[in-house]
Amino acid sequence: MEVLFYSLGVLTVAFLYAVVSVFKLRQQIKQLEIYKQETDQNVWDLSRNISDQADEIYRTLDSRLDKLEDRLTKNS
Repeated sequence: MEVLFYSLGVLTVAFLYAVVSVFKLRQQIKQLEIYKQETDQNVWDLSRNISDQADEIYRTLDSRLDKLEDRLTKNS
């Protein structure tokens, strides 16, 4: 009888440990999903920012080249 009680006690502790571990893993998965969403948003914002800066550089370069072309045509 004592062996049965001991075995049930061990199984109960093992079951409780497994349940607690599952809840901890679920919490970690939720945190990772939140982190992934934030990272995706940051990457999207960074990509859009880089694209906007590249467009601004192209506009500035185009403007400068137009001014240079006007000067060269006036002096010719």
